[in-house]
Amino acid sequence: MNIIWSSQARKDLRAVEKFISRDSEFYAQQQVQRLIERVEKIAARPSTGHPVHEFPSANLREIHEGSYRIIYTFNESNFCVVTIVHMKQMLRPSRVRGGKR
Repeated sequence: MNIIWSSQARKDLRAVEKFISRDSEFYAQQQVQRLIERVEKIAARPSTGHPVHEFPSANLREIHEGSYRIIYTFNESNFCVVTIVHMKQMLRPSRVRGGKR
């Protein structure tokens, strides 16, 4: 399975690292690594994630890693990370629009 990180997801990953590194660069790197590893693991079995309740008609699924929601879409050959959102954040349509790179 080919893993694709959308520009939004890459931006989100950098934002997570920047936010956490204000307190600890070590823990920021640890969290980013856990998010990446979770994506790699779920890409092998993408149907195990659950539908995104804010957008039930969209072809989106999600998994959780710590306090973060990893929103993704997939087909036979590609797994696309659409966005990464903290559980306390509202998931806005602009974050999931299209799920494109």
